[in-house]
Amino acid sequence: MGLPWIRLDTNVAAHDKIADLVDAHGTKGKAAGFVYFCSLAYAGGHESDGVIKKSTLKFIHGTPGDAALLVQGDLWLLIDGGWSIKNYGTRQVVGAEQQVVSAARSAAGKKGAESRWAE
Repeated sequence: MGLPWIRLDTNVAAHDKIADLVDAHGTKGKAAGFVYFCSLAYAGGHESDGVIKKSTLKFIHGTPGDAALLVQGDLWLLIDGGWSIKNYGTRQVVGAEQQVVSAARSAAGKKGAESRWAE
């Protein structure tokens, strides 16, 4: 399994793309924004490098309408078989870097368990 966290800018609520999404689409924009945040967490947790397959849309509480708004708002890119979170790899740990972090977490967990249960 992937990382238990993602990087999230503390000013994300004021980001122009999020603000435009909510201003232009009201409650539907807020719902799409929630789907966007869920997509970030899903991608981090499932090591998808920012790819959201059509088959996983339901697991991030999204609808095709939400996806369309995120593409229109330039937060997601339409790709074959689903979507890609725009700029995901520039802000999140991906690929080899993610493997290094995951391996370090695993080693630390093993070391902690060994010290706890050692006689």
